[in-house]
Amino acid sequence: MRIHKLQIQAFGPFAGSEAINFDELADGGLFLLDGPTGAGKSSILDAICYALYGSLPGSRSGSRQIRSDHAPSDLAPEIVCELTIGDRRFEVTRSPAWLRPSKRGKNKTTEQKATSLLREFTSTGWKELSTRNDEVGHVLGSLLGLDRDQFTKVVMLPQGGFADFLRAKAKDREDLLANLFDTSDYAKIEEEFAARLAAERKNTESIEARLSASEEGIVSEATAFLAGRERTATPEENDEHAELSIDEQFADFHRRISHVHSQAEAQANKLRTEKTRTAQNAKNLEEQQRIFARLSELRATQTRYAQQHDAASAAATRLENDAKATAVQAYWVQAKYAQVTKHENTNAWEQHQAWLKTSLYLEIGSDAQGLDDLRTHASEVAEELAVAKSAVEEEHKRGVLAGEVAKAEQLVSTFEQTRLEAETEVAQLKSEREKLEAEDLNQVAAGENLQQAKDLEQSISAQIEQATVRDDLAKKVLAAREKSSLQELKIVEAEKGLLALRTEQLNQSALRLAAALEDGQPCLVCGSAEHPAPAKADAGAALIDDGQIVEFEALVASARAQGQKAAQSRDMLVAKLETAQQAIGDTTIEQLRRNLDQAHNELQLAIKRQTEVATRVTKLESLRQRIEQLTARVAQATLEHATAVQNAQSLAGQLKELDLKLSELRQGKENLPALVSELTLRSNGLSKAVQSLHTLLESAQTMTKAQATWHEERTNAGFATLADFEAALLEPTEREQLRQLQRTDADLASAISTLERSEDCRKAIELEAQDIQAPDEAQILEAAEFAREADEQFELARERVVLAQTRLERHEQSVSQLQQLRADAGPVIESYRRLRGLAEVIRGGGENLYKMTLSTYVLAARLEEVAIAATERLDAMSGGRYSLHHDDSKQGNSKSGLGLRVLDSWTGKYRETQTLSGGETFMASLALALGLADVISHHSGAVDMQTLFVDEGFGSLDAETLEEVMQALENLRAGGRTIGLVSHVAEMKQRITNRVSVLKTQHGSTIQREGLLTLSL
Repeated sequence: MRIHKLQIQAFGPFAGSEAINFDELADGGLFLLDGPTGAGKSSILDAICYALYGSLPGSRSGSRQIRSDHAPSDLAPEIVCELTIGDRRFEVTRSPAWLRPSKRGKNKTTEQKATSLLREFTSTGWKELSTRNDEVGHVLGSLLGLDRDQFTKVVMLPQGGFADFLRAKAKDREDLLANLFDTSDYAKIEEEFAARLAAERKNTESIEARLSASEEGIVSEATAFLAGRERTATPEENDEHAELSIDEQFADFHRRISHVHSQAEAQANKLRTEKTRTAQNAKNLEEQQRIFARLSELRATQTRYAQQHDAASAAATRLENDAKATAVQAYWVQAKYAQVTKHENTNAWEQHQAWLKTSLYLEIGSDAQGLDDLRTHASEVAEELAVAKSAVEEEHKRGVLAGEVAKAEQLVSTFEQTRLEAETEVAQLKSEREKLEAEDLNQVAAGENLQQAKDLEQSISAQIEQATVRDDLAKKVLAAREKSSLQELKIVEAEKGLLALRTEQLNQSALRLAAALEDGQPCLVCGSAEHPAPAKADAGAALIDDGQIVEFEALVASARAQGQKAAQSRDMLVAKLETAQQAIGDTTIEQLRRNLDQAHNELQLAIKRQTEVATRVTKLESLRQRIEQLTARVAQATLEHATAVQNAQSLAGQLKELDLKLSELRQGKENLPALVSELTLRSNGLSKAVQSLHTLLESAQTMTKAQATWHEERTNAGFATLADFEAALLEPTEREQLRQLQRTDADLASAISTLERSEDCRKAIELEAQDIQAPDEAQILEAAEFAREADEQFELARERVVLAQTRLERHEQSVSQLQQLRADAGPVIESYRRLRGLAEVIRGGGENLYKMTLSTYVLAARLEEVAIAATERLDAMSGGRYSLHHDDSKQGNSKSGLGLRVLDSWTGKYRETQTLSGGETFMASLALALGLADVISHHSGAVDMQTLFVDEGFGSLDAETLEEVMQALENLRAGGRTIGLVSHVAEMKQRITNRVSVLKTQHGSTIQREGLLTLSL
């Protein structure tokens, strides 16, 4: 991946639009991204991460404070990044969610949702790929082969975090590695083994419990069965049985139960023979008693049949005559009913005939002609009644219509009054509106005046804060300069002392040579073996040795370091003071506070003016709405008045027409309801008379027909007279008695025939011929009792046999099931033991001497790869002195496998990472970060990263170490990589001229390239 261009707008500390052309920076390979603390160096890296993944890196991933507070309120935050992934070139544009000014109303905001746009450059130009926020990040992340956290570790190397990782304990180091390398599959394996072990443990415990319960159940059941069925065992026999194995006890129980079963079978066979004999004897006696009872039943039935047969024959004759009379009885009843009905209808017609004569003076005959005349009179009266009823309904409508006319005239008056009142109020409101329109109504000017006053007050408040910071910085600068000057004096004094000490040591060179001379040995200077006049030191003078020089050099170095630190602190404070002075100038805090008081007074006046104008505008708007409402009311009232006048005139015309119509309907009569009542009574009477005469004529015809049918049917049934018919009819009770007598006679005859043909009666007669009589009840009971006792004894014996047989079979089955259960459980238990050992090893226990879980083992392998990759860089940075090594040695009872050690080739010994100095820690951390980036890229399948950023940490290096680190970073440029170093160290600016500077001001940060603004948009 290579980044070509980055454009930032209203993002983080950048108030406007800034752009960086990374292709220009790539020409030099290395470039420096510098600027004071808080200027926005890290925000450039945040912008790259946000463009690719739609969120900020690390702990800032959930922050919503993305848009610059320095940017104009209507300027949208936006990041545009152009990059190449593999051989494909993309442009991603993202705008985070922000609160933009509302287009409606004043001082309101509306949330603008986050937007994204991903384009790819093709042969035909830029082609849009996606506008979905999540999809853009998914596409780019998939092509890069890295998620957001991995990207920030591979492309943006923060040194502070890797220094902590270098010194961290195994547990903390494991958490970071787990986030970078996906070990979820191995964690799932651990969980799967744990789950399987728990299931197998539960299953195995259940199986073992079942085995134990089965053994105890077999012993308990066998012991309970044998108790009381065999002789009591002696103590010696009990001891012998207890010494047997469990399988030998099962065999002993089988033998004893078999013996009990054999004894029970022998006893049951004896009782079966006795049962059969007694049962047969009782059955023979019961059979004799039954057949003699059947013979007695035959003889009793023959006697009863002879006694009642004649009466039954007479009953049959009477029932036959009754059946004939019953068949024609309905015709008789019908003729009687027709005669009664004709008589009732004649009486009813005579009453109507009398009413017609007295009330209507009509003479109507009781024949068909009379019926026709009566119907004609009824039709004429019905027509008169209909006309009268119509007149009554029209008269009722006349009253309703007169009421509606009165209401319409009242509405005409009401609507006229409403219109006049509304017109008067409209005139009053228009006068009041004209007065308000003459006053100040400019809300826009009042709002702008108020906003200007607020801005002025806020600006002066900010200036007071800046002036306070400026004055405080001036005091700190003065103190820092004094401290720096004092430290410089200390450095001069220390250097003078070192120079004097070295001069003195040089002056003592002759003394040192003289001290090394030995008699007979050649001189180190002239080679002579004789030493006639060696130099001698003054009495009490001490020789200056190299140790003293080294100690003094250390003091000088310490003084210089303190001086450099004091100078850096002084320069930083001076830069801050210059920035503050440029922003606020020399204006005093007292003058600014007076300006603030004046601005506050102007703000209060602006607030008062805006409130008054708003009140007037609100009232004017209310008057306008009221005038519009009343004007509409006047128009409505005018329209309703005209409608009411037209309606009243229409109703009056309808009333006049109705009066003329009613005059014609009355025909000179004044009381229409009375006329309707009279005609109603007459019409109802005529209708009832017509119905009565019609019913009388029909009933006469029906009676004549019914009487003729009755005479014909009676004669055909054999009854010459009515008396003969009535004599043949029977009462229901008598009829049922005769039928019962007839049925009893037939049943007795059938029973006699059946019994005479039965085998039982034949055998009984044969026994009587042999002088054998029926057994008495005592004999029967005695034989049954003998049979019952024999059966009970046999059933008890048979139950004992079945119980013993069942117990024996159950014992054999239980032992067989136990043996099968043991056979089935063996592999399960053995499998559980193997699984338990393997699961213990996977989770870091058992035979796992290093106490590493499977996930930790995988991470340890990754850490070993990281250490090898890091050593390639650390070896170059440290001049071949240091190398990083993975350490899997045990640390007491803690987990092993994630340790790191440093091998010092100068001593040939391993060192703990905590013993490294600041500069050494930086080199090791940088090497570790670069090695980790290589391993992550390798295992994630990520594309080659052509653009890298290395964040802060160079200030802890001395000149020689810095040179080695820079050489290692130069090696990273192989293959056309672009390396960006993020630092504010002054020496880095001298070494790297290809740089981008971030300048911080009170109005937001800007970006410069080699002293010139990169791009102004």
